[in-house]
Amino acid sequence: MGSMRDIRRRIRSVQSTQQITRAMKMIAASRLRKAQTSAETNRAFTTAVWDAIQEIGSHRVSNQFWRPREQGANCYVVVGADKGLSGPYNSNILRSFLESEGARQGVHVISGRRLRSQLEFRGISVDYYEESGDLPSPEQAERIANYVLPLFMAGEIRAITMLHTRFINVLSREIKTVKLLPLDEFRRDRAVQDLLWEPSEEAVFEKLVYHYITSLIYNGLLEGKASELSARMVAMDAATDNADQVIKDLTQQYNQARQASITQEIAEIVGGAEALR
Repeated sequence: MGSMRDIRRRIRSVQSTQQITRAMKMIAASRLRKAQTSAETNRAFTTAVWDAIQEIGSHRVSNQFWRPREQGANCYVVVGADKGLSGPYNSNILRSFLESEGARQGVHVISGRRLRSQLEFRGISVDYYEESGDLPSPEQAERIANYVLPLFMAGEIRAITMLHTRFINVLSREIKTVKLLPLDEFRRDRAVQDLLWEPSEEAVFEKLVYHYITSLIYNGLLEGKASELSARMVAMDAATDNADQVIKDLTQQYNQARQASITQEIAEIVGGAEALR
C-alpha cells in the first residue's frame, strides 16, 4: 500500500481521466444523432435514384455498368476510423477485410487514418485515402466515386465492393459488404413506360449511376461513423464505470492508510506515556 500522499495523487489522476471519458461519451452521443439524421435523409435519396435506374433498366439499356467482367482487378472501398478509443470497431472491420477473397490484391480505397495505418503495417498498399473526419460529407463520397468510377469505366477494375460497419443500435453493429458495381445482379424487369429521356437514356442512366454509387458510398461513410461513435460511447461508458470502481478502491486504501497512521500515532503516544512512568 502506497503512502497517503501517493494515494491522493492517484485519486485525483483517475478523477481527471473520468471527466475526460465522460466528456468524450457526451460528444460521441451528439455526433451520433447527427450521423443518424444524415443517413436517414440519404437513404431516401438513394431509394429514389435506384427506382429511376430500374426504370431505365427495364428498357434494356445497353451499358457497361450492367455487364459482369472477367478481366481486371477488384476494388475494395473500406470504411474505418481516424481515431481509436472505440473498442473493437477498427479491428473488426480490418479482420473482415483481410478474410475477404483476394483482399490483399487489387485496388484499395480506404477511409480512416487508423485503418490505413493498420493496413500499411501489414504490407497492404493503399491506393486512395480519405479521412473520415468528425462527420462525413457528400463531398468525401464524391471524391471517392470520382476515383473509382473512371477506373471501372476504363476497364482497369472489374468490380467495386464496399465494406463498412452497419449501425443497428448503440449496442449492436455488424459488418456489411455492398457490391457497388457492376449492377448485373440487381437488374429487374419492370413494366416499360413510354417516357422521353433527354438527352438520351444512356446519358441519363450514366448520370443516375454516378449519383447512386456516390449515395451508397456516402451511406457507408455515415453508417461507419455512426458505428464508430456508438462503439466509442460504449467504450467511454465502460471506462467511466471502471474509473468509479478504481476511485472507490483507492478511497478505501486511503481510509485504511489513514486509520493505520492514526493507530500508530496513538500507540506511540501511549508508549511514550508508559515510558515516562
